[in-house]
Amino acid sequence: MGKKLDNARNFFRTLKKSEAAPVYFIWGEETMMLDEAVAAIIKHAAPEGTNDFNFDSFHGREANMDSVVSACEMLPMMAKRRVVLMRDSQEVPLSELDRLSSYLDNPSPSTCLIVHAQTAKKKFDGRKAVVKKLKKAGVSCEFASLYENEVAEILDSRAGRRGLRLLPVVSAYLVAAVGTDLATLDQALDKIDLYIGPNESGTKELRVVDEAIVREVVADTKVRSVFELTDAVGERKFEDALHIVANMLRNGESAIGSVAMLARHFRIVARLQDPSVRNLTRNQKASAVRVSPFFLKDYERHARTFGLRDIENIRSQLLRVDRALKSSSLDDKTLLEQLIYDICFREAAA
Repeated sequence: MGKKLDNARNFFRTLKKSEAAPVYFIWGEETMMLDEAVAAIIKHAAPEGTNDFNFDSFHGREANMDSVVSACEMLPMMAKRRVVLMRDSQEVPLSELDRLSSYLDNPSPSTCLIVHAQTAKKKFDGRKAVVKKLKKAGVSCEFASLYENEVAEILDSRAGRRGLRLLPVVSAYLVAAVGTDLATLDQALDKIDLYIGPNESGTKELRVVDEAIVREVVADTKVRSVFELTDAVGERKFEDALHIVANMLRNGESAIGSVAMLARHFRIVARLQDPSVRNLTRNQKASAVRVSPFFLKDYERHARTFGLRDIENIRSQLLRVDRALKSSSLDDKTLLEQLIYDICFREAAA
């Protein structure tokens, strides 16, 4: 199990077992889990429900920190505590957010302040004093974009609640098609559920979702762009890869997501070089690395191009670029172009 999902599970598990904290700071790229965390904290802090007297909500740039602090310092009326929610704090200038600092030194014990930051499109500078103080003032948790193996497990669980059973290749296809964002994947499951319709037998038997169904229902635009990129990089076609990346960024696709898909690609390529996989049949190989047999030949071709030492170096570069995308002042396009250059040229010469 990956650390990211474990962090989220530990947050929800601990929340149920502990008293409501005076401050919660939750942030990250995984929007659906952030929303679920906000709802869970509010329910935990105000189990009797919220009302106009004991609940205040502020949003992003519209939030005035003096008003937020005033709301936090008010006493609850006919309730154990007040709940103050500040959504999208990543949109608040840090100079303005810093006005929370003195309140965080001594937060009201009768108020639960929830500070939410959605960082998929706008990063939050964790080096700033007020951000460090937010993390220390109460309970904090990062809901980062999940790893693919974590998403597959959640997909299977959410599909099961709808009476669906996803074949392994379907989970892999969905992640390739729409990424690892749970909200988008949940919408895809809704579409599949509606497309298949109720179980005609009237039993509770799970309805099987195969590759033909998911291809019919879920648009594969992103699949094409991702596979075009991984194929160009896998063939060390530098100019083609640069062109594809430029188009992906222009179309609003995440640079972090692109790096994640490249990392997935090279994990599969490395897995195909494992002796326990190398001698399997085509369908067995596809099942072992959780890809469609239709795409297997491309991964096998790249497995012949890149040795294990090459792949280890590439994966180190991917990790470095992933961190830089989340913290560096360099723009996403520059970081991705340098990454592609390193894979296409430096690794070839290694």
